[in-house]
Amino acid sequence: MTAGGFRLSAAHEWVAHDPFGRVKPADAAAQPEGAAGAPGEVQLRAARNGYASFRVLVTGAGEYRLAASARCGLEVDLFKAWYHRMHQAEGQPAAWWPDALVPVHGGAAFRLPDPENRIEGQTAQEFWVDVFIPPEAKPGRAAGRLRLTAGGGATELPFSVEILEAGLPDEPCVQMDNNSYGSKWLVGLYPEAFARAASGPRWQARTIELLQHHYRLIHEHRATFHNLGAGHSGGFDPIYGPRLAGRGRELRLEGWELFDRHYGPLLDGSAFRRRLPGSPPPRRPAAPVWGVYTPINPDWPASYLWWGEPGYGVEFTRGVGQFDAHLRANGWTGSRLEFFFNHKKRYRWFEWDGDEVKYAKDDAYHLEMGRLLKQATAGSPVKWVYRMDASWQMKNQFDRLAGSTNFWVCGGFLRWYPEEVRRVLGRGDIVWWYGGTPSIAAATSSILQNLFQTWARGLGGFCAWLTTSPGQDPWFDCEGGTTAVMYPGERFGIAGPIPSVRLKVQRNGIQDVDLVDRAARAAGRLEEVRGSLAQGVPLRLWEPPPRAALELPPEDWDSINLSAEHEPGREPLPEPDPSWWARFRQSALAGR
Repeated sequence: MTAGGFRLSAAHEWVAHDPFGRVKPADAAAQPEGAAGAPGEVQLRAARNGYASFRVLVTGAGEYRLAASARCGLEVDLFKAWYHRMHQAEGQPAAWWPDALVPVHGGAAFRLPDPENRIEGQTAQEFWVDVFIPPEAKPGRAAGRLRLTAGGGATELPFSVEILEAGLPDEPCVQMDNNSYGSKWLVGLYPEAFARAASGPRWQARTIELLQHHYRLIHEHRATFHNLGAGHSGGFDPIYGPRLAGRGRELRLEGWELFDRHYGPLLDGSAFRRRLPGSPPPRRPAAPVWGVYTPINPDWPASYLWWGEPGYGVEFTRGVGQFDAHLRANGWTGSRLEFFFNHKKRYRWFEWDGDEVKYAKDDAYHLEMGRLLKQATAGSPVKWVYRMDASWQMKNQFDRLAGSTNFWVCGGFLRWYPEEVRRVLGRGDIVWWYGGTPSIAAATSSILQNLFQTWARGLGGFCAWLTTSPGQDPWFDCEGGTTAVMYPGERFGIAGPIPSVRLKVQRNGIQDVDLVDRAARAAGRLEEVRGSLAQGVPLRLWEPPPRAALELPPEDWDSINLSAEHEPGREPLPEPDPSWWARFRQSALAGR
């Protein structure tokens, strides 16, 4: 399909192209059934209340315009892909791969080569197309088109969507969590926003606004965003919690204005009724966030100087009780309030591990903290959870901390303990696991591996440990994007974050999981379906622990004697065929 020397073609969402029209090597073997790309109409299938997606490749030279439209109430979003110049060792050829997606509005003008991306000799530009099917859409086939105009001519690429009777639930069955730490990183990513807001009220207002934009972006992609405000020392900025006044039995929490401005719209869901800058209007219904970290830590609201003394318990229960009362007074009872300690002994702030406990003796601290939390919040309607990010002592803690910790976010060692995990789930605890994010250079479908393992293991969620740090120069010297699934939009005149290809692919995979899970539960065949689909996927869900893990106490484990990494993202991902998810999608769209 050509016009004015330009060619317009389509490709499957799992097949990326470089700025010269060549398929990314990691995606080259992908032959997904029903892939867009053949001449003629692009044919898609999708459930209501969800998205269908494909890529469009424009090849040629000079100026052109591209627009998308659809009928029957379908809503079409168009995004221009940014080609990230990947970091290369000296002497290695340059490589560019698409990931960041810039929203495109109504027939915008473009040029090849792209003057912003600055790729010498560029002949191709990739775009991402999202087609949203409203929940009230009628089942059947609906049509749309992409129209390219250039040099006085025009060409069109038609597409159609078979709208299924099935509809997606508003809430996903698993939580794909995107984690972040503090807010100082925002200043580096959004220098224009903070140019006149270096400190004080303006800084606080910009920070709260941008953090809420990140929550909005992730919410729209059927996922969860977490932002931890307290540092390893226990200190936090005032947007994360109120002030302390008085001590002992006179201790008071006061000055809630910034906390309420920050968290109130997240805890009542109103934040998600606002449009994200530069993006389409919200489509996923507004609802309170799944959960948020609290600023509670060993040194707040009680002073750690009094640890072990009766006064510590007095201050702690009084402060946490007031925190709980403030939540109840505002009706903020729909989200989980996470009682979480992120410090480690080696940071030299506290003499015990709050996070990834290595030594069994440290469990005594957690048991005491759990006792104080229960004392302070007894009978409260607020959904308090005691979160433990577990690794070395995981298996033992499942028993030792039973009844105290009830939200487990487990490292990769979880794969050694299928029976123990099932037992913990059986008693009603929440169990997630954590890890990293695949590189931009990896197969596009790699982002779905963590999602599949989460669902197939019967877990409640997966925490990508860091997702807001794209690197010092993600645009022209990209390290792979393994700590980011979103990018700052300032470069493109957008006052907030923009999505990535990987975030879009993950969202579509979450949709597939929700359809399969809902149909399997309705038929009473969930475990059977999980087992059947797992047999056809080249990913191991469980494996026996190494000999060192069986013979040595966790205090003596290390990466060498275990022959395994415990840090997220350190272990290489398996490399199945790039279209390995196709069977799962077929099951999802077939309603089974």
